[in-house]
Amino acid sequence: MPDRTAAVFLDRDGTLIEDVGVLKAPEDIRLFPDTVESLRKLQHRYQLFVVTNQSGVAQGLLRMEQVKAVNTALHERLLNEGITIQEWYVCPHSREQNCTCIKPKPQFVLEAAKTYGIDLTKSFVIGDHPHDVLTANSYGVFGLYLLTGHGGRHLPGLPADKLVFHRLSDAADWIKDHPDPEINLARQIENGAAAIRSGGVTAFPTETVYGLGADVFQPDAVKRIFAVKGRPQFNPLIAHIADMDQLKKLVTSVPDQAMRLMEEFWPGPLTIVLPKCKEVPDIVTAGMDTVAVRIPENPIALDLIRQCQTPIAAPSANKFTYTSPTTAQHVKEQLGSLCDVVIDGGACRVGVESTVISFTGSSPVLLRPGGVPVSEIERLIGKVATPSSGKPTDLESPGMLPNHYAPATPLIAFETIPDNYNDMADVGVLLFEPAARTFAGVVEVLSYSGDAGEAASNLYAALRRLDALGLREIAAEFAPSQGLGQTINNRLSKAARGRS
Repeated sequence: MPDRTAAVFLDRDGTLIEDVGVLKAPEDIRLFPDTVESLRKLQHRYQLFVVTNQSGVAQGLLRMEQVKAVNTALHERLLNEGITIQEWYVCPHSREQNCTCIKPKPQFVLEAAKTYGIDLTKSFVIGDHPHDVLTANSYGVFGLYLLTGHGGRHLPGLPADKLVFHRLSDAADWIKDHPDPEINLARQIENGAAAIRSGGVTAFPTETVYGLGADVFQPDAVKRIFAVKGRPQFNPLIAHIADMDQLKKLVTSVPDQAMRLMEEFWPGPLTIVLPKCKEVPDIVTAGMDTVAVRIPENPIALDLIRQCQTPIAAPSANKFTYTSPTTAQHVKEQLGSLCDVVIDGGACRVGVESTVISFTGSSPVLLRPGGVPVSEIERLIGKVATPSSGKPTDLESPGMLPNHYAPATPLIAFETIPDNYNDMADVGVLLFEPAARTFAGVVEVLSYSGDAGEAASNLYAALRRLDALGLREIAAEFAPSQGLGQTINNRLSKAARGRS
């Protein structure tokens, strides 16, 4: 039986069902594949409510009778699966009408609390719009944001301290493990910091990918990172810091151009390579006289670094050359108990590793494209060079090896996937945006709106889902090459070369 004082409020379109715009008829309902199982997990402990905004009613595109028909059909469909939704709340207004149920949306939450005796401080809201989460938080309800539906498109409007998840099933699993979310998460961070201070390794979320962290100034702890990952020691690590005071412990000088980038993009997905202080252990820098440094934007990562009171050396928290992790579950699947602590902070928003720029020569050099598009960097400091091909022992930065980021399933990348793949049921397909053609195999679309930022945040999770299906091959289509498309294509190209 669920706890009668706790509830989960769910958005309908984009959370439970695919968002198809104006949904007029029950036959157009398309449940997400994980909806039923996710709701089954949640109702073991929580009462379930659905809150949906149907502004098409106010715009004359939809009648309330049609909305009720869809909700009734969906209610009965879920009942047949053993799932009970206590109430289906509908706001028929547009945002311009400034109604009390949508701007903000407290009416339904408060009504449910009064009618069903719900303690909102024990409850959750799940939705794919920033206002779902922000309104929930204003009433003491913990909000979880999904990247399904319009979630990827509206993600820039969500404050950095709110948790995001790739799918409803991820959010349901997180709720199960965090019934007292703020307390549970704070304890994980405290335990992770304690492990690092005592010479251990902790997996933690950043805005790029999950990192596997140890104290920069404890060489034996840093060696554990290489052992856990199976990573060669000629491949340097990135030092993560919380503020500019910690930068002074790592580098001897900061050129003006580098400082300009720090002021613009820190905290954020940009790593800068600079001359290192002699106190930085060689194990962190692969014996080089330079060190790669960044300030992450993720509040959990920043809190962890501050509690450790030391810079944290951290590569991605996965086996060397495998697909990078963007959820705590990804970490657990590959590293399991090899980490002392895994901090579960939801999905990584940027979803690809940081851009790396070196300032150790006469001019800045791009060592790895990443979460900050190269065009934005060049807008501030002018043209950046690319490195000449070097030996593995010449690596200044992670991500410079030709083979990397690869799933276990062989991957081939194309500008346009050949037509003969249309009928191959044992081949998974990875598309940047929807295609007019159909495929016999499973298809993952990185962005239904053709947005490179949304596609990047979904890239590794989509690759992992395809990789788990036991397919013969994955056929991936390159993104448009501008902006973050350059980063996506870099990762696909390296994944196509397999693992070194």
